[in-house]
Amino acid sequence: MRASQTEDMRVAIALFSLRISIFVVFLVWTLDKLTNYQHSSGVILHYYHLEVSRWFLIVLGLLELALLLAFLFGLWKTASYGLVLLAHLASTIASFWRLFPPYELHQLLYFGSLPLLAACFALFLLRDRDCMMNIAVPRHT
Repeated sequence: MRASQTEDMRVAIALFSLRISIFVVFLVWTLDKLTNYQHSSGVILHYYHLEVSRWFLIVLGLLELALLLAFLFGLWKTASYGLVLLAHLASTIASFWRLFPPYELHQLLYFGSLPLLAACFALFLLRDRDCMMNIAVPRHT
């Protein structure tokens, strides 16, 4: 293998690992919406100041699941990677106040949102180089 091929393979593996780890985190949040109405509605009320119905959470959870599957399989990368990035950006902004002061009870947990946001951003920027385990979608011309 040439040096450039080795480097390309390293980049592909790194981006794939980012995609899988981001998928796992979002999948847990999505499944929470679909299976734990009390918790999910409480989180939305606390951070977004919105009261939502069980049906709203089910629809939101199913839409998120569809987005996550597209993201997982590298489909429509600009849209799917971009929407995942925007969703995490919104949740990070909504909970940003929890970062200060950082050493109060459970506040340190919120700092994990920052490297996850950076990972989403990096994957979005490098989406054209993320080529492992993708499903090819033919382009119509």
